[in-house]
Amino acid sequence: MFEADLSSQGEVFPLLLLALGLRFVQTTPRASRLYCRARVEHLLSPEALRTLCDWLLTEPQFTQLLPDVPELRRLQDDFAREYPLAFLASQRLVLAGGQVILDLLITKDAEALSDGLTVAATLETCRVRRLHDQWKPRVAILGSGLAGCNLAAALATRGARVSVFERSSTPHTGASGNRQGALYIKPALAWSRENRLHVLSYLFAHRFYQRHFAETQSTQQPWSHCGVLHLAQNDRELQRIAQLHAQAIYPQRFIRPLARQEAADMAGAQLDCPAAAMPHGGSLEPAKLCQRLLQHHDLRVLTGQHLNESDWDAVVWAGGHPQANDPLSPSALPLRPIRGQISSIRVKANDSTTLNAMPKQVLSGDGYVMPPLQSEADSTWLTFGASYAVNRLDREISEIEMADNSRQLAKTLPELAARLESTQLHREERAAIRCASTDYMPVVGQALREHLGINEQPDSEIAKTLSGDRRLWFMTAFGSKGLALAPLLAEQLACTILGEPTPLEPDLADGCDPRRWARRAALKGYSPSTGGTG
Repeated sequence: MFEADLSSQGEVFPLLLLALGLRFVQTTPRASRLYCRARVEHLLSPEALRTLCDWLLTEPQFTQLLPDVPELRRLQDDFAREYPLAFLASQRLVLAGGQVILDLLITKDAEALSDGLTVAATLETCRVRRLHDQWKPRVAILGSGLAGCNLAAALATRGARVSVFERSSTPHTGASGNRQGALYIKPALAWSRENRLHVLSYLFAHRFYQRHFAETQSTQQPWSHCGVLHLAQNDRELQRIAQLHAQAIYPQRFIRPLARQEAADMAGAQLDCPAAAMPHGGSLEPAKLCQRLLQHHDLRVLTGQHLNESDWDAVVWAGGHPQANDPLSPSALPLRPIRGQISSIRVKANDSTTLNAMPKQVLSGDGYVMPPLQSEADSTWLTFGASYAVNRLDREISEIEMADNSRQLAKTLPELAARLESTQLHREERAAIRCASTDYMPVVGQALREHLGINEQPDSEIAKTLSGDRRLWFMTAFGSKGLALAPLLAEQLACTILGEPTPLEPDLADGCDPRRWARRAALKGYSPSTGGTG
């Protein structure tokens, strides 16, 4: 492990980063990684950054340090693509196919950031993780949904030997098996810890999907970068969007208000309310995403199997809501199930009137409506919903929730809903269970024995051994934001297990830690099993 302290001011920061990155990419094995951490006081606009990088590459005094070679151009393009928005937080940028990783901490006030005039930076630390230095642990991941598949990919790219266990006969059978899902969040008016985690995870997820799936746009890709429109379908939401704009809480590149007609034009559909546009959002096919994450790496996927041995360097429980008969699950933590039922209608490819009435972007209001998804040559699916039923574990199709989904669609797109009802097209319903914590933060970190519902089952001895040896971890409770949270939290947990620099700031990592309830109990004198409610 190599560490160095380096300082630089003004335009020297991107020069130094590009030079370090180029030398590293050209001289080290593919599986090695360079971790850099920089503190930035001002942030250039993306256009100004590209102008500066272009100048650095053409200025004679820098040509020896930065020779014009394909690797440098790719690194420059990666830097421009990954370049973050001006949030007062640390953001992880992944360059050169994961060989160069930059954690960029922005520390100045928002007014200075909005000016975007100069880069005054300190490159604080560089750490090289070489291939021959790496510990290659055997890791078992329990669960093949979004959490498990993202974590498997993050670990495997770092050299871990990963096995994914799925109790069902086929993978991705829970909420991660839904036909479509949206990359979206609902930005809050306060820059709270929960909101900060959601914003940073959402932006990291956007960059992650762009990095892996945006180069080839085809029906085989699980990601569509179409954007999200948050609809102001009631006075409360209209006031919230107005406050976000008036207080300038977020950059315009992140979210901006739209008048009704502008929103309708952007959606390509008839809307009867204003909206807020979030261009980093989009539509995903969760099951296809999980398949692609597992196919890209040398992983073992074991379906219909349980973990029956403790001879692992790390075991990660990455399931949905815990089951009482699973001693490795976090059944003693204050978690709750959330049932969601979505609806999908199949439209023939020659029904141009119906197809033209479908939105081009994800519409998020009282429910959501997804853009059309072409699945076969002669048909397209429209997916909408979803119900939100707390503390329910049943998966049977509900006629009431089906009707509620239809009412939400009619409220958002009345003409399209009327046409779909009149044509009596084929419709499918799917119900799934998500898991959420009582404080709305995910659960990611090391498991202790008191977090488990250990009983006298055979698996209990494995649970006792793993938790006692600090080899058991949790990654769960993403609620309805799995597509936004999973990539960054997988990066966090993979780096934690392998002893590599982690992307989250300490207070965010503490907010996800399974031990947070016990800490609150010690401070305030209540039972951790209640989640702080009594």
